[in-house]
Amino acid sequence: MSSHIPPPSIQKLSWTAQTSPGRYRSKNEDSFLLLTFDMRELCYLGTEGQAQLKDRHFIFAVSDGIGGAKAGQYASQSTLKPISDLISRTFHQGKRDLNMDPIKLLGSFCEEIHRTLVRVSGNYQECNDMGATLSIGWVFDEHLYFAHLGDSRIFHIPDKGVMLQLTDDHTMAARRVREGSLSPQEAKHHAAQHILERSIGGDQGFDQPQLGKIPLSKGDKLIFATDGVTECLTAHTVARLILTPPSYLQGLNPAQRLVKEAFDASGKDNITAIIVDISP
Repeated sequence: MSSHIPPPSIQKLSWTAQTSPGRYRSKNEDSFLLLTFDMRELCYLGTEGQAQLKDRHFIFAVSDGIGGAKAGQYASQSTLKPISDLISRTFHQGKRDLNMDPIKLLGSFCEEIHRTLVRVSGNYQECNDMGATLSIGWVFDEHLYFAHLGDSRIFHIPDKGVMLQLTDDHTMAARRVREGSLSPQEAKHHAAQHILERSIGGDQGFDQPQLGKIPLSKGDKLIFATDGVTECLTAHTVARLILTPPSYLQGLNPAQRLVKEAFDASGKDNITAIIVDISP
């Protein structure tokens, strides 16, 4: 009789992050967030590192501001900045159990951040109608919990499998592709490609975020990227740059590779990427 040996549990993770204003823009309207917390403390993380999971929670997020030269940069920063305060208020000041449902918390966080952006937008003329995309992942207990609004993206590369896009693009063109009235090829050049139907902030009411949860295994990888990456690099190229980079990029970490290739391929937009590697 053969005994079943359970797979080794996830012990640690590593991450890299990189952002660039791109080739032509003087301001970077993208922002990203890396942090970890437990019941005692919350800490921001550097752009490259690794950590033991143990009983810690990890947050990874990217945001692309909407509002042009006056408000775009402020919008993305204002979308991510409140997250640490919300976590601290929930778990530290409120003394709540960390076993609360991350999916429900992410949904409530999105709603509160939306209200904050709408309030600021209404109080300052230069911030009228500002908004942002938000793609946020919460890693804990061998799972990824995520919330998403807009056209930034979250990808999952299983240790043995094909890369999967976890999030839907909340653009008019992408919706029409899902409905079957546009082909993916037609959508790339359609006038509705950049028309967002869901976002944080903006001039509409609160849009329900896409919420999800997936199990994680050793060797899995997660990618968080703004559209400055995904508009000029195919999913196949993104996976190749992470898993089997060409020799001329092997001195760069995974996030640096994506940003450099997107910059060289186009660079017309701001470019931001976070790569998370799950280890045994």
